[in-house]
Amino acid sequence: MIAIDLDETLLRDDISVSSYTKSVLNKVQELGIRVVIATGRMFQAARPWGIELGLGDVPMVVYTGSMTAMCQSGTIINYLPLDLALAKDILREGRKHGWYMQFYARDELYVPFRDERTFTYEKNCRVKAKVIGDDFWNPTEAPIKILVFEQDAKVMEQVSHVMIEKFGNRAGYVRSSECFFELNSKDASKGYALEALCLQWDISPDQMMVFGNAGNDISMLELTPWSFAVKNATESVKKVAQFITDSNNDDGVAKALEKYILKK
Repeated sequence: MIAIDLDETLLRDDISVSSYTKSVLNKVQELGIRVVIATGRMFQAARPWGIELGLGDVPMVVYTGSMTAMCQSGTIINYLPLDLALAKDILREGRKHGWYMQFYARDELYVPFRDERTFTYEKNCRVKAKVIGDDFWNPTEAPIKILVFEQDAKVMEQVSHVMIEKFGNRAGYVRSSECFFELNSKDASKGYALEALCLQWDISPDQMMVFGNAGNDISMLELTPWSFAVKNATESVKKVAQFITDSNNDDGVAKALEKYILKK
């Protein structure tokens, strides 16, 4: 099995995949090797890539491991939402500080209002947010993930400090990019989700290759000796990975697959 993160790992900065990378992935699959996407994205934002890459009806690990669903059929295998009361506490804290927040429930994206950050997210992920005004702060269904999106580095440092201090013992959390801080179920991670697939398919971790770039990839990189960080990965990810491959813009995933799987 090969597990690959999407943004800034498989996808280039312009949110595309080269024909070369697509060709390599197809050749790997022709050998009977399953290719699984493991991403922080919502399912509806990840699924089109699974279809475009021709992965077949394989599981897709989404929401940083909080949900696993079949690429083609959409059948949900695993769904781990936040506790509703905890989610409300997190949203209340974010509102107090004036941070821009999004939450996700039943594979829909919800925001209190739309601004340039909403448009950026919608464009990059090819999804449409539902604007629900003040109802955002009092959800009736437990979100599967809450995202804080702030582009100021100092604000993001404050977000990380406050959220970890107040909720770090009750929720899973990760700084998934310079601008994103995610909170989800404490029982969810990409690593946990991939371990479940390994058990299902009777695969040991040393038979799995994993590719990532950010903090939410560390749990899966730690599973296997065949862990790869792309050159543009954060330093903390590079320290965990056993191998460093080229950047996302230079087909790093495909080059590693050619070298170690296709033996070219």
